[in-house]
Amino acid sequence: MKRTWRRRNYFIKKDLQGKYIFSFFIFVVLGSILFTAIFSFLSSDTLTIVYDNYNVRIGQTPLVLLKEILSAHWIFIVTGGFLVVILSMFLTHRFAGPLYRFEKSVEEMIGGNFAFQIWLRNKDEGKDLAEKMNRLIMMLSSSLKDLKQMNADMENTLSDTSRILDETDCGKEASGNLTKAQGLNRQMNEILDRFKVKQE
Repeated sequence: MKRTWRRRNYFIKKDLQGKYIFSFFIFVVLGSILFTAIFSFLSSDTLTIVYDNYNVRIGQTPLVLLKEILSAHWIFIVTGGFLVVILSMFLTHRFAGPLYRFEKSVEEMIGGNFAFQIWLRNKDEGKDLAEKMNRLIMMLSSSLKDLKQMNADMENTLSDTSRILDETDCGKEASGNLTKAQGLNRQMNEILDRFKVKQE
């Protein structure tokens, strides 16, 4: 059954998300610095006149603009940086969540559990991989279920054969081979019991 709850924790894989958030932030900062440097280079030989509180100032365009941006618009710079961090957090959440889910699913399979399916949210990345992993899980679960049934049928057949041999007294060699087959079947059953499969 598909889960309807939503994940509330936006830092699922903190190392991975932190690395990408920091990278996005640095990318935006470096882009802004590069834009400012190019603009400053192109306008380095121009003058700008600023009228502020009845004062008129004249200066080189890059320096005047940089001073005005830092003094008057610092709140927008801080807000913009904060928005970049928030946006990158939401973007990284779309692939960090599925990556976390895939890791947990592989751990479940390593532990022998094949009685589950991977569910991702509508906007998560990796839906194709989740679908293929679900098909693999279903195929393995079905195969293990068939093996368990064959193992149970073999155990019944071996028990019936052992009973018949005991009643007819057909010889020690046949009885020994049958005991060996029963031992091998029990070992196979122990291995199969390690796996949890999805019941129809």
